[in-house]
Amino acid sequence: MRHRPDPLLQHSTLWDFPSQNYGEGRQGDTAYAGATPSPVIWNLLVRYSRPGDLVVDPMCGSGTTLDVARDLDRRALGYDLKPTRPDIFRVDARKLPLEDAKADLVFLDPPYSDHLRYSDDPRCIGRLHAGTPAYYEALEKVAGEIHRILRPDRYLALYVSDSFEKGKAFQPIGFNLFGLLARLFTPVDLIAVARHNRTLQQGNYRAAAEEGNFFLRGFNHLLLFYKEPVADRHGKVRRRAVGPALGEERASENA
Repeated sequence: MRHRPDPLLQHSTLWDFPSQNYGEGRQGDTAYAGATPSPVIWNLLVRYSRPGDLVVDPMCGSGTTLDVARDLDRRALGYDLKPTRPDIFRVDARKLPLEDAKADLVFLDPPYSDHLRYSDDPRCIGRLHAGTPAYYEALEKVAGEIHRILRPDRYLALYVSDSFEKGKAFQPIGFNLFGLLARLFTPVDLIAVARHNRTLQQGNYRAAAEEGNFFLRGFNHLLLFYKEPVADRHGKVRRRAVGPALGEERASENA
């Protein structure tokens, strides 16, 4: 088995990882369609959370977020309409069972339109096309739930790709969701994460893109948001320090 490199702390808004997973541990299931690269979650947790914090993933897929969070000594809760393992709870992300203001960080990797069949459950957002209002209405409800469960002075990260279908319209999902979330949260930054989808290297896909004069999806958006703190009874706003400078985790110098 080829050694997977340890994760490196990213310092720019362009992230590119040579492997879906890092190190020798288990982070989700790379065979799961649409699995999130585990170094993405590692970087987010190192920068925006502390050991002992509660990390929540409302659309947990194969459980990558849970594995990375536990690897970094965070507590973790995962929800999904179609759980893939026992530690993921069967829950609709539009109605989360968690109490108000309990999560310290929320990571969300929603369906990118209806390209993949995640579930036969009629509630599945992955059955909704991104060219319809219903898709954004559903994710607006998810965003409302995230705002409810997230503690003030904490962070949300959303990982998503735009959509293009040959012969149909381009769907700028990332920009649309950025606008939706900016109504509830304060924007922090926009990151582009290079995609290493196998279809990008397949000759028939590349030929179709050239002949049809369109582009294959080469990156995912990583949208970072912050929930503003509330003032205490003296009118003071206190912000919690987070980030790699605190020193409890550092990227391997040998990766």
